Amino acid sequence: MKAVVAGVIALAIAGGGWLGWNKYESSKETEAAAKAVQVSATQAERQMSARTEDGITFAEYFKRSGATIESLDKEIAALETRSWKHKLPERDTAITFIEQCKAIIRSDQADTRLLMKKDSAQEAYDDAQRDLKEADSTHAIDWALKRYQRKSDELLEVLSEQIRHTEESVGKVEKMIAADAAVKAVFGASTGLTQASVNKLKNYIEPEKADDLKENEKTTGPGKPGAS
Repeated sequence: MKAVVAGVIALAIAGGGWLGWNKYESSKETEAAAKAVQVSATQAERQMSARTEDGITFAEYFKRSGATIESLDKEIAALETRSWKHKLPERDTAITFIEQCKAIIRSDQADTRLLMKKDSAQEAYDDAQRDLKEADSTHAIDWALKRYQRKSDELLEVLSEQIRHTEESVGKVEKMIAADAAVKAVFGASTGLTQASVNKLKNYIEPEKADDLKENEKTTGPGKPGAS
């Protein structure tokens, strides 16, 4: 009888130890996923605001954005190569978030390239317009007019590219917002992007609502009846 009791106690202890170890492993997996999310969120937010920094050049911007994407790739690789026994869904949620961070940064890169292209096209258009105004002979006017029309078409094409890119970016922003909401639901409200960053993303896809909110706060004040 004593042997049976001892066996039961031993099993209970072993079972408790096993459960305790599983709980420990599980918490470590959650910790690893949450940390990867936060590191990635910080890097992404820093890069998303890079263009507004005083004195930053286009060369510096692209160098930093490229380095940020490489860093995010490393975070994903670390999550994928780590052993996961308990919290695989949390790992997948974290990876999805980081992938969306990369997509947003790449979209911003494309937007920046189009901005550079537009500035160049605008400058060429302005030069052609000035030459047309200053042309003082039939031959000069004919040449300047053809150049002006060509540069005008090129500028319009770039503007059309910018519009198309903006439309395509909406879906990427929506996915970023959804991925951020997902990590907050899994890891806590303090995880992921800051509320300020989320608000900027929402304002990007819903500028009319953002303008309405600002106007409402002007008339009612934040937190007052009627204010959102």
